[in-house]
Amino acid sequence: MFTKKSQRSQVGHKTREFVFIVVFGILTVISLQGSLLETFEQDLANHMVLEHTLFFAIGALSIIVAEIVLRFIISYEKASRHQDHLKDNHYIQREPKYCEVVPNSRLIIVISYWTKILRKIYGVNNNHGLVWVIIAVGLMIFWHIPSVFDFASLYESLHILQHVSFIAVGAAGFLAIRSLGESFSISLLFTIIGMMGFAGLVFVLLENPIYSVYSVNSHHDAGTYMLVSCILIVLIALPAYLIEKTLFHIRIKGRK
Repeated sequence: MFTKKSQRSQVGHKTREFVFIVVFGILTVISLQGSLLETFEQDLANHMVLEHTLFFAIGALSIIVAEIVLRFIISYEKASRHQDHLKDNHYIQREPKYCEVVPNSRLIIVISYWTKILRKIYGVNNNHGLVWVIIAVGLMIFWHIPSVFDFASLYESLHILQHVSFIAVGAAGFLAIRSLGESFSISLLFTIIGMMGFAGLVFVLLENPIYSVYSVNSHHDAGTYMLVSCILIVLIALPAYLIEKTLFHIRIKGRK
């Protein structure tokens, strides 16, 4: 019974990893379609809600995919070392006069260094949680300053930098959520709900545009998108997260 459960768990884990990689690949391909992004950017609602969410998701998934690659690298490294160890023992038994330790290949050395770098960047460390929060919030505030937002919308090179920054926001936000735990995640959901709801109301009710490169009607559409997104988070995302965490703790207590 335990073996079957373990096998199902491993299959489910591998399936999730495959889905993460596929989704990350699809979103990355979409983000590189210049004509599609230009279509998004013609309307503030699509630009601010859909396009920016796309880059946030790419940033968060980049961490998950990097960790999947890291685990593969570690398993590959261990398997290679084990294989080299078996070869060394076989060589020693057959030719004792010429026994010597076979050095790791250059590939293994490169993999080892890359593993250390990824561990430092993506490792779970509560001491760095607030740093990730500051980075994400700082970038979000900076790029949504009206003058900066308008300037980035008019100049392609700066607009590309904005997109890269939003990928960094998604990555930093994911790292902050993982480092600071469940309480922070719940607080973040309520913060997003409050901010999106307030911003949505402002955008819907304003009479003069905040971002001069877009019309008032475009601001109204963006406000509607934000209010709808806020409602979806309240009705779907928040209950789903709370239920998932409750079931997780129930399973943990059941194993004790």
